[in-house]
Amino acid sequence: MPIVGVSTSSTCQIGSSESQDSAPGTSHGSMDTGDEQPSGHCMTRIKSLQQCASAITELVNEKMEAGKPLEAFSVQLVILAIWKQALHICHTRAASAMEGSPNQETLRYRRSASKKHGSSDSEECFDGNTQGSKDMLAQIESEFLKEFEHAEELAKAIEPGSTEMPDAMETIFQSALAFGKHGGVEELMGDMESAAALYSKAVRLLLFLLVEAPSLILNPPFSPTNSDRYRLRNYIDILNNRQGYSRSQRMTLLKCDDSQGIFKEKF
Repeated sequence: MPIVGVSTSSTCQIGSSESQDSAPGTSHGSMDTGDEQPSGHCMTRIKSLQQCASAITELVNEKMEAGKPLEAFSVQLVILAIWKQALHICHTRAASAMEGSPNQETLRYRRSASKKHGSSDSEECFDGNTQGSKDMLAQIESEFLKEFEHAEELAKAIEPGSTEMPDAMETIFQSALAFGKHGGVEELMGDMESAAALYSKAVRLLLFLLVEAPSLILNPPFSPTNSDRYRLRNYIDILNNRQGYSRSQRMTLLKCDDSQGIFKEKF
């Protein structure tokens, strides 16, 4: 199955039909999503995209281990879109630096970065002429090519006739929920370290859906509703709370173990 021309299947509504309803106390047009937009500082944005790619790569590997190559392939295409976005950012900044005058997109990024980081509008976030910028671009190009080759390998594992592509965004969403539920089980069983790790995996995937995914070039585009965004933010807040609790409980247990060890040594 060729890679070129195969599109990921994205959905505007996440999960069940409940996402169609307005969130409690929130109308479809009134939700403030200012803190849910991608960073305006390009290096921060690239780092965010790299973290998203890393989290989703883990999911692809797990899908392959579970014998679900079609789901793995559909999610792998999302990884390609992530690295393509990172390349676009680098090329845009490099071209702007070479021309000596920022374009409108660059100015918009800088204005946003100034508000978030308290820096001046004249701050350069990516200069294609510096060695660091060239190294960054080379690294991203290398990652894109590596993931493209991986996608081709995954495509070979798909059986002929498997023409219906799974919804990659729904797969990511459901996987995040599954990680969260598994984390809850581990927490109840007293394995706080495992619970915190699973909560963290769930949060990273949900943050990707909330912040980065809507800006990626996908076919069809991923456009969550305000109600979807509310649900994602609510899940993230809950999971972050459980993750914090699990970590604090683990630290308490470690301190108790240390105290008991010291007590035994003395007596």
